[in-house]
Amino acid sequence: MATTTILRNKYIHFTAILCSALIYSYLAYFVDRNQTALLLSCYGFLFLLGLLTHQYSGFSLKQLIVVGVLFRLLFLWSTPFLSQDFFRFIWDGNLVLQGVNPYSFTPDTLMQDRHFFIPEMSILHEGMGELSARHYSNYPPFNQMLFALSAWIGQGHVMASAMAMRLVILLSEIGIAWIGCMLLSAMGSKKEKILFWVLNPLVIIELTGNLHFDGVMAFGLVFAVYLLNKNQWIWSAIVLAASVHTKLIPLMLLPLFWSFLGWKKGLKYVSVVMMVVLIGFLPFYNQMLIENFTDSIGLWFKNFEFNASIFNLTQEMGRWYRGKNLIFQISSTFSIIIIIVVTCLAVFKQIKSLDKLFAIALGVSCLYLSLATTVHPWYLALPLLLSLFTAYRFMILWSLTIVLSYTAYSQPIVHEIPWVLALEYLPVFGLLVWELRRSQITSS
Repeated sequence: MATTTILRNKYIHFTAILCSALIYSYLAYFVDRNQTALLLSCYGFLFLLGLLTHQYSGFSLKQLIVVGVLFRLLFLWSTPFLSQDFFRFIWDGNLVLQGVNPYSFTPDTLMQDRHFFIPEMSILHEGMGELSARHYSNYPPFNQMLFALSAWIGQGHVMASAMAMRLVILLSEIGIAWIGCMLLSAMGSKKEKILFWVLNPLVIIELTGNLHFDGVMAFGLVFAVYLLNKNQWIWSAIVLAASVHTKLIPLMLLPLFWSFLGWKKGLKYVSVVMMVVLIGFLPFYNQMLIENFTDSIGLWFKNFEFNASIFNLTQEMGRWYRGKNLIFQISSTFSIIIIIVVTCLAVFKQIKSLDKLFAIALGVSCLYLSLATTVHPWYLALPLLLSLFTAYRFMILWSLTIVLSYTAYSQPIVHEIPWVLALEYLPVFGLLVWELRRSQITSS
């Protein structure tokens, strides 16, 4: 009887995995970003099937990690359907291969140069969109090297370059599963918690599926923590610098590493990280590098607004009180607040354990996203991963509700609906408050 029950359960869970694979395949090859109802339905089913597979499956951890890898491989031949950023990635990669500094010229400028040529340049220029085409690159040097590697492998073919990028991101996700399991074990937690990353549709669709390098950045961060836990602080600093060179977000967490290591060793650690970061920019250095790069980064704080929460509320209050758009003033104020909060946490909180390091890093990341002017779904990858090393689960809920942000693309002109934003954020903030209160009661 017991054997029959086990076989029946395995059959049910195998069916759930097969259904997930079919939905992922359908999304990868037949769905567009503006098909909101279809996208939300498929995503919701995938989330439920992922939870079912994780919580009640009779398969082993290794088997489920393999299942997660296979889900990602389903996207291998697909064109990213939720983002057009990959066109700019390939463009920048081709520039690097030709020895052209991606921080010195906008795509629009190069398109007007009759002597300039890269493979499929018209397709890449049109595909990246007007906004990206008129601005300098804002992707750090290690990311540029990965773009160049993918463009070299692609040999002028857009889809071949996209496939190369997808494999790079997939390898980083496998690395996260591997390092994550070891870190969870070292912290006395269940290794199965990593499945909230491996089987999460947000991670699968937005990273490997839609070619966002947040997974590479997140891998560098957790690998740096792993090496730090092994007392290999120099290698940890180098790996963390590589993570910063993929996306700049880990710079925000650097004071926490300083606090974790103590004053003297922390100073050495931060010095190595910053030295490697600066060395990485040297091949691209010219008189315009700092101005062009910082201007492109600054656009996210001065011009762009998407799926914001607290910022939106403050923005509306500013419009009501001052009668004009205060995005620059508000975002600048919020940036100062984040710097002050991170500094105070690093100085006054005694970060002496991995548990506290991950918990405070999660808090800082979520504070940043809560105050940000722009919160694309793939931005959640890092705090979602950090949350798995803590007792908090609100990020898992947010990884479900953030798909509602794609309702803004249901019309030709991007338009956000306030009640949809409320539906995304209120449950997340509610669960966060409940978990914080539970944590205080437990600690007391």
